[in-house]
Amino acid sequence: MTTNKSFRRFGVVRAFAPALMIAVAISAPVFAQDLELTEEDRIRLEAFKAFQDNIAEFLPTVNKIDPGILPITIPFREVREHVIVDVDFGNGVALPFMFDTGAPTYVTPEIASVHGGDVIVEAGAVAAGNKLTWSPMMRMSDITLGGKLPISDPTGEIGWSSEGAFYCITTNGLIGAPLMRNAVWQINYGTQEITVAAEVGQLDHIDGAIALPFTHKENSSSPTPHVELGVGDGILEFVVDTGGGIPLTINSADLASVGVALAEDAPRTGVLAGGAAGSFEMQLVAQTIPIRFGDTELMVPITVGDGMAPGANGNVGHTFLKNFVVTFDWSTRMIHLDPLFEGNSLPALPEPSAAAIGLEGSEVQVTSVPKGGPADAAGLRLGEVVTKVNGKDITDITPDAFCELTDGEIETITTASGQTYDASRIEGFFGDGQ
Repeated sequence: MTTNKSFRRFGVVRAFAPALMIAVAISAPVFAQDLELTEEDRIRLEAFKAFQDNIAEFLPTVNKIDPGILPITIPFREVREHVIVDVDFGNGVALPFMFDTGAPTYVTPEIASVHGGDVIVEAGAVAAGNKLTWSPMMRMSDITLGGKLPISDPTGEIGWSSEGAFYCITTNGLIGAPLMRNAVWQINYGTQEITVAAEVGQLDHIDGAIALPFTHKENSSSPTPHVELGVGDGILEFVVDTGGGIPLTINSADLASVGVALAEDAPRTGVLAGGAAGSFEMQLVAQTIPIRFGDTELMVPITVGDGMAPGANGNVGHTFLKNFVVTFDWSTRMIHLDPLFEGNSLPALPEPSAAAIGLEGSEVQVTSVPKGGPADAAGLRLGEVVTKVNGKDITDITPDAFCELTDGEIETITTASGQTYDASRIEGFFGDGQ
């Protein structure tokens, strides 16, 4: 799966708000889509297909890690439900990048102009809104991750927008699956460390862990893991996405296809998603259901909606993964999950805010409203322009000021209509179902 995360809306990541990111971030492989293509698109597509057909010769020449120096452990930090690592392009400057198994490596045009080389190919993907996008892939300068791990001849796609949905997380880009395929990567969410090894025998948290085989698309420059999990009376396919600040999500039609019905009184939230074709409203539902991970059954809080994971039935995101020590071994195509919790039930999702907000240019808008919450009951609607937060005027707010403001708790918001709404967290929103 290719993920184009260069979209325009970004918001406060709180409980249901992370699902907004999946709705607008995930994009599907261009080959699987029925699209109307321009002649220029067709020429690019043929060149991309030719590159993919011969990719086996290309892959050993890029994203190289010397196994003789492994294992190496580097720190990471969690920023708004995302894993962030520092990347040095050889100039001694540490730049924060998102760590994302669900995407290729992306950089901004500014970084590419300084640290990039020749364009290898233009990669095509279908972004939210069913729009075809193209990202030039180039060979980058050698990098060092976390001040310790050198990677030679990394590849990166140009397409990260410094003013997009992840501005408050990183303005630089993401480290994606292509940089991970040549080693074993273990993310310890308990200690906030990533250990990179030559093989799993160099690592703890393997014996006794849940072992899941994964697949990834053949002849792909971005080997995003896909796993099959038992849900209801069937098997569903999920993308494993460390870069998605979301719980385990499932497309509503796919959940229904395996015989799982949503409770009538299940918690619901309206969200405003923004894709390449513009903004659209959607509804997300929360429910806890049993899911089979191989021979292990766990009770998992999930989020259900439409278009949650184009190209798959669902997405396994950071808010789920952070409950484990997670190991990715591309050589054997296995994922190991060592629980950081007791028993067979994952911790409940955090209680949501009565309203979440996002920044569109210099305008703040309402992006999430849980149904039945105080803001919903008072008539707040998605897309309304917000002029005050906690009584403070925010008209013409800058992106940096927005990030600083939303790092704290939001108690009230005031819209352009002059009405003020309760935006505090809703205690007991999930009830006994979570």
